[in-house]
Amino acid sequence: MPVLDTTTLRGAAIHVGAESDTPAAFAAQELQRYLHRMIGVQVPIVGDGVASALVVGTPAPRHALPAGRETFVIDPEPARITLQAGSPRALLSAVYALLERLGCRWSLHGPDEEVVPRLDGCIQLDRVEHTPRFAVRGYVSDIMTWHYTQPEHFNDRLDDDRAFIDWMGKSGANAFSYIRHPFDTQLTIPELLPDFQRRGIDVEYGGHVIPLLVPRELFRDHPDYFPASGDGARSDHGNLCTSNAAALATASRNAVQYVRDYPEMSVLHIWGADLWHGGWCHCRDCASFSVQDQSLHVCNAVASGLAEAGVARPVCYLAYHDTLDADLSLRPHDNVFVEFAPRERCYGHALNDPVCETNRRYATALERYAELFAGRVRLFEYYGDAILFFGCAVPLTEVIAADMAYYARLGVPGITLLQFGTYSLWAYPLNFLAYADASRGVCTPAGVRQEYCARFGRNADASAAIFAAVENIMRRVVTYGDIRRPPGAADAARQVLAAVEAALPRLAQAGEQLAALGGDALAAQARLIRYTQGVLSAVRQQLRDTLAGQPRDAEAQYTEALSVLDAVDRRFKGLWGSVDLQVIHRFFALAAHAG
Repeated sequence: MPVLDTTTLRGAAIHVGAESDTPAAFAAQELQRYLHRMIGVQVPIVGDGVASALVVGTPAPRHALPAGRETFVIDPEPARITLQAGSPRALLSAVYALLERLGCRWSLHGPDEEVVPRLDGCIQLDRVEHTPRFAVRGYVSDIMTWHYTQPEHFNDRLDDDRAFIDWMGKSGANAFSYIRHPFDTQLTIPELLPDFQRRGIDVEYGGHVIPLLVPRELFRDHPDYFPASGDGARSDHGNLCTSNAAALATASRNAVQYVRDYPEMSVLHIWGADLWHGGWCHCRDCASFSVQDQSLHVCNAVASGLAEAGVARPVCYLAYHDTLDADLSLRPHDNVFVEFAPRERCYGHALNDPVCETNRRYATALERYAELFAGRVRLFEYYGDAILFFGCAVPLTEVIAADMAYYARLGVPGITLLQFGTYSLWAYPLNFLAYADASRGVCTPAGVRQEYCARFGRNADASAAIFAAVENIMRRVVTYGDIRRPPGAADAARQVLAAVEAALPRLAQAGEQLAALGGDALAAQARLIRYTQGVLSAVRQQLRDTLAGQPRDAEAQYTEALSVLDAVDRRFKGLWGSVDLQVIHRFFALAAHAG
């Protein structure tokens, strides 16, 4: 194993390509910045290298770059360290990987919590050649959560976002997607684009945009563009009539305009209205096609339109809710990917766990989609979804490790994780770390807990044990979809009720143990556990009402649970926890009353 004498770094230079792409230049700057903190010397950057390569020390002979775009090599020698990569983005990953091997540790909670050691003496470094498990490793957020029309909220969030994007780069992510809904007025947050670009992180746009691609104001003159209900009546609600050639041409034309207006867009997500029954057409011509075929028909038309216009991009068809099962007769366009979003799955088991009846349907659908789309699959996962988990603490390191191993065995090329900013980072930190580790390579749940809980100093081991206990508790609960929507069927309700009743005293104990450890961060985590306990108390009441044949009424318990988070500082719960969680509580309350 080569030995690096760190004193040689003091007289070294960083050699990088003179006209390097932004991520390669940024990689050199990041290496210079961290080495300065580690050795106290500003190592100069010299632009005499080659593209997608970086050398610390004396220049090295040129070698062939790695074939894979996401592959990088770290080659240490006594007089130099050579980093080579298949792309500028991967070169940045190589820099961060080298810094980790020199002792740096990154933090979900911002640069102030990073560990950057002082270097002295000799360090053993082995050669590294690394290709991540998945070609696409990204995160997703609903663009409405930025409150972009409210400067008092929007400007406050941007600093949090920049810290997260910094961690994304350091943890190997290479994609970020914004989900637009019909009521949104923009596709992206332009203020953050430079932060993504300097790190080579691709930005992806779209979402539930099919209702926008055929503007609703066309309904007056062209009602035939719009979906028909079962009785034949046309409405401007929902998506479009997929058997109407003019409607498809309109959708395709407007999608082309999206790409021309936002050329940085790397992928376009073409999803239907976010409705349980999809908003698809039931006219005589459309009725012979499944809703899956209708959705794919739109995606195929968009993919063809983009190619014909010379602005080809991958297009994502969404397998979600009513399109989850692979009931397709159409063949997908070569540039159309399936985006598999198993939101209502059981998160108490891995997706392919043979003992889980709920997940059997999801695994069957995923494997069939992988066949139909010739492996062009994107997983859309919910490990950081604060709406699905209703803001409760739900560590899932074991499930994430097993899921990601399964997805890798299937040959899935890409995966993204839905999250809600700082709140998700606070409530689901172990899930983010497990996801980041597993998307690059292998995730060890105990290692993830140890890595995260190191921030608690002398309380690291105790807090890791408590987090492990909470994970075991919650995995028995999160088996049915939205936490606040427990099952109504009697047998299922009894099973969930038993799990909730077993969880409540154990959560109370975990919260007390965390609070007793001391410190602001652990005190905030203790309140999160108390909030989780409060939510599950309300779920228990709902289930008891169901089994007694009475209307569900647990709003008092939900309100009491929410009040537990009032004392949590915004630096922990973020904008979403300060504003949006209250809105989500009201939304569920109104939905329950209407139901």
